[in-house]
Amino acid sequence: MPPRATLAVAFATFLLAFSVRIANLNTAFVGGVPQFPPFDDLYHAKRIAYSAAHPFQVLDFDPNRGPHGSFCPWPPLYDLIAGGAARALGGATALESLVRAAWFPPIVASLVAAVIAFFLARRFDLATGFLSGTGVALSVYYLGRSQIGTIDHHFLELPLLLGIIAATLSLRRATTRKEAIRQGCLLGLVLVVALLVQTALVLAAGVALLGLLFMEREKVVARLAASIGFGLGSVILFAYRLVQPPGYPDNEWYLGIPHAAAFLGAAVACATQFWLLEKGASLWRAATYALVTGLLAVAAIPNAAEALVGGSGFLGGDPWFESISEFQPLFFSSPWRDSVWWIDLILLGGGALLIVPSLFGRRWRQGSRRLYLFFAIGYLVGALSSNRLLSVAAPLLAISGAVLFSDLRRSGRKRLAALTAALLLAPGLFSIGRAVRTAPGTVTPEAGPILRTVASLSHAAAAPGRVLARGTWGHLFNVTANRAVLMDNFGPVSAPTEFQNAAGIILETREKAVAEYCASKGVRFVVLENPLPLFAVQAEISGRPRSAFETRSDSSQDLGSPTALTKASFWWRAYFEGGGERAGHGPAGETFRHFRLVHVEREPPPYDRYSAVQTWELIRHPTD
Repeated sequence: MPPRATLAVAFATFLLAFSVRIANLNTAFVGGVPQFPPFDDLYHAKRIAYSAAHPFQVLDFDPNRGPHGSFCPWPPLYDLIAGGAARALGGATALESLVRAAWFPPIVASLVAAVIAFFLARRFDLATGFLSGTGVALSVYYLGRSQIGTIDHHFLELPLLLGIIAATLSLRRATTRKEAIRQGCLLGLVLVVALLVQTALVLAAGVALLGLLFMEREKVVARLAASIGFGLGSVILFAYRLVQPPGYPDNEWYLGIPHAAAFLGAAVACATQFWLLEKGASLWRAATYALVTGLLAVAAIPNAAEALVGGSGFLGGDPWFESISEFQPLFFSSPWRDSVWWIDLILLGGGALLIVPSLFGRRWRQGSRRLYLFFAIGYLVGALSSNRLLSVAAPLLAISGAVLFSDLRRSGRKRLAALTAALLLAPGLFSIGRAVRTAPGTVTPEAGPILRTVASLSHAAAAPGRVLARGTWGHLFNVTANRAVLMDNFGPVSAPTEFQNAAGIILETREKAVAEYCASKGVRFVVLENPLPLFAVQAEISGRPRSAFETRSDSSQDLGSPTALTKASFWWRAYFEGGGERAGHGPAGETFRHFRLVHVEREPPPYDRYSAVQTWELIRHPTD
């Protein structure tokens, strides 16, 4: 394929991807200030600004998180590089650095789409290249994670995963021990870089391991290369953990021992299979023994196996993650997400349907395509369990769909190829109009009261003390109001027991118990939202039985009715009864003595009923 033609396809793809990602430019900045979504993006903003002001440093331990300060569970590389790049581009102040950082996601994502288009145009033809790049560019969920103003690290997961896939595929070319060392080191370095940006990419390492164990039997040296790669990654991660400061957590959410142990297990598994295949064992027997020895290696590291099992909650089963909409499964409704099958199908993309014929295609059951299919199917299954993985799964499926289009064209089935292309692009074209006009930081009317409440508490020096609010708004109080918070968007990853205690204290029935807890943790303000849509899940994430606070009339997933225990709680009495002034629900008709209502924010009709936010201040020590 002529170099100029492939470059033209890549450039056209970049322009398309970039234009749809900056279509919300008129709302992405207000008065020159980037409007980041009030969730994880805000904490990235804090870390990026810190790294811009302190070159080669990253904000790791934050005294404003939790009762005594806490380490950030995110690895340092993204915020470190983004802050340094923003400073190098002229970001002399925090605001200037964040204005520049706001442009990184659309630029990087557009470059990714262009590189994919260029590579497939050279490998197949111009039409396949442009179709693959366009499919990635218009992938709805990936678009939502890479518009201007979305600086969460999710936009980097696709290019990092593609790097892991490329490094894994390169192992197949290793035929000598020397090549195995070279290719294995490349894989190890790519894996480490990926995990230094996002620990969730350990899932990609797991998929890579399965693909390598079950690839063609004759690729024996590739297993040796994989063992070297995973082994190198394990050594580097163990070393990374050794240089962390005292108090750094050793659990599944913090890059360190569990991830190094997982890589060690993968290295042992690949080495075992390499040895068995050289001895003449069958593929399935060698793979089975390899998996067993790998698991035993992981189990030999204290707490590693437990941590990896706990990390599986990322894909479902963890009460905290289940309360977050982006971790909900596709095609199933919940109190936190109204699932409509055709919308979920649009988010997943047309490539999800095109993966079915690929499974039955002879060319997809061998060589590099077979290995790629492990990643596509692995992330498809992961996305069905948690739509958090859609931003990676949908682009992967778009790429495989474009390759299927090329196969059909080459075989002369042009009408079927055209139908394949239409199916691949239809979901993105159908929803692109609304997607590009919506600014990621757009605040719905329901969120207005909490934002104004944050503003009302932004003068920490005048009224010092921590804030106890729902974890959903923790970063908002921390970053925007510069307030120390007891709970934030990281949930229970740092200290599960402390998080559960903080989440459950407003469910206590005695005001004095709440006051004692707040006084012991340095909390001055308790911010309360309407309990009705939240009380049941609040009980669940605090480790209390949901059934004690909620009654159900049927087996539906809709929220049930509050129990007498719910109506006797501090939360209910404060919000609906002004502190128990109307006796009957509190213990012995108790009215509040230690807290006073100091601020209320609400939206006008029709949102006023469910959107009021109250701020209660601890005014009297419980010993008084």
